[in-house]
Amino acid sequence: MRLLKRVRLAGWKSIKEQTIELGPLNVLIGRNGSGKSNLISFFKLLNEMFGRTPGLRAAVGTAEGADALLHFGSRQTPVAEIELTFETHGRDTSYYARWAAAAGGSLIFVDERCEYLKPGYPRPHVVSLGAGHSETGLIGKVEEGDKTAGILLEHLRGCRLFHFHDTSASSAIRKPSYIEADRFLYPDGGNLASMLYLYQQAHPAAYRRILATVQQAVPDLTEFILEPRRLDPHNIVLKWRQRGKEYEFGAHQLSDGSIRFIALAALLLQPASSLPLLIALDEPELGLHPAALGLLAEMAKSASQQCQILLATQSPVLLDAFDPGQVVVVDSRDGASEFRRLSSDNLSDWLEDYTLSEIWEKNVVGGGPYG
Repeated sequence: MRLLKRVRLAGWKSIKEQTIELGPLNVLIGRNGSGKSNLISFFKLLNEMFGRTPGLRAAVGTAEGADALLHFGSRQTPVAEIELTFETHGRDTSYYARWAAAAGGSLIFVDERCEYLKPGYPRPHVVSLGAGHSETGLIGKVEEGDKTAGILLEHLRGCRLFHFHDTSASSAIRKPSYIEADRFLYPDGGNLASMLYLYQQAHPAAYRRILATVQQAVPDLTEFILEPRRLDPHNIVLKWRQRGKEYEFGAHQLSDGSIRFIALAALLLQPASSLPLLIALDEPELGLHPAALGLLAEMAKSASQQCQILLATQSPVLLDAFDPGQVVVVDSRDGASEFRRLSSDNLSDWLEDYTLSEIWEKNVVGGGPYG
């Protein structure tokens, strides 16, 4: 299993400087404004930076400029640093970049490089990606045939943020999707029907697992009806049948919580061979019934056997489904986020009488409303 073992961020939003060690399953807790979502949003930036069409400039523009991304703005933090270290087959490969604020609220690279520690060598092999550019130089280095850059690009593209919060009537998740848009689930679930159709046709065991889990959370749903549209066979729409009814319901007739859970099940229970390296989720419990949160936790645990999970939550019910060692507490000190992993040993006495969420609510572990 490939792992993103360490993330170091300096000058990114509320994160002044932190090194965050990651395991297969990582659950972030903390009060509103502590910085959980700022770490999660960093993976959105990665997705835009290293997509098939690199988009750092567009991402910075969408965020309303560099001042919105740099810690307390460019006057206090003129330069930000990122470093991601991956472990593959016991070897470390790292990506490092420094950004500086530039004219027009943009960011430019003042340093970008990747490193690979070869067996038997005391120092890592360093591949410089240059400076002064506004989009990553990593993709160009891959096109030149550099193997280290190629490994890193694959890893970086494998760290994906998913956000199924928009379930409005006009949201992509409720609309028809192109039937061959089935390489991977889109971050907003916009090709959910296409992915379920793929799993039904090519991965029946995974599809049955998804359907059975959805039925536990949405008992009235007995089956999905997945087939190309008759008058528009290039597209497919999500339909379903209710218990005891012949009528075919559409995606617009699913509750917000139901369609979010279906998307989460399709993401976390997909075939192991197609899972990304890391799945990042921000408050996936939104709109879910408490009974469904146990299912969500079990799906996350199952997926973490094959890929990494990083999720931020405010749910005591969801928190209680995980072990303390899987939990990272996020606090804010003087406007700067601090990340600290819990220890089961340090909490053993408390856990004899209280649940983990009760300990959290008592502010024993931090991450509470009063810091």
